[in-house]
Order: sequence, then structure tokens, then C-alpha cells
Amino acid sequence: MDESESRILSVSLGEPTDIQAVLNRAGIDHVSVHEHRVLAIYQTAIINVTTDTQPISNTQSLEIGCWEGPIPSRADGKSSQEILLDFVDVFDSGETD
Repeated sequence: MDESESRILSVSLGEPTDIQAVLNRAGIDHVSVHEHRVLAIYQTAIINVTTDTQPISNTQSLEIGCWEGPIPSRADGKSSQEILLDFVDVFDSGETD
């Protein structure tokens, strides 16, 4: 897959989770777009976090994608996919597809 292609990871969490609270605890800057979407800045990449049916404040299922890749000079050689996988680790109780 080419670096410019969209990368989406599906994440299942073990229990209903307040995503913004997790991001706050991890010190990750983010902005709420609406009740099913948050944008986070992680390692200079912009990460799109969405849910389908549950609000971001109480969900067990996420779609996480790299909306804008990391700044090359600040990414330590990491690809967008590696940044996404690192970001998913913030929710370490979940499994990715």
C-alpha cells in the first residue's frame, strides 16, 4: 500500500469507554467534531477517530484512520501505519482488525 492511501483500523474495546477521557489521560491533544467523531494530534499526524452507533463518550468499537500523515522531519522514520498502530496502543485493552 502506498503511503498516500487511506489507512483505517477497526478497534474493539473490552468495555464501553470514554474515548476523550482516554486521550486526556494520555496527554493527546484532540478536538470533538460531533458525538461520533474526534480528531487527535498524535506524533504530528492527525488521527480521525469515529464510531458508528455509540457516542464517542461511551463506545466499544472504533474506526481509526490517519487523516493527515506525520510531518516527515518529526516522524522518526515512522509510516502512517506505524503511527496508527502506536496510537491504538493508547487503548491497550482493545484488539485491532
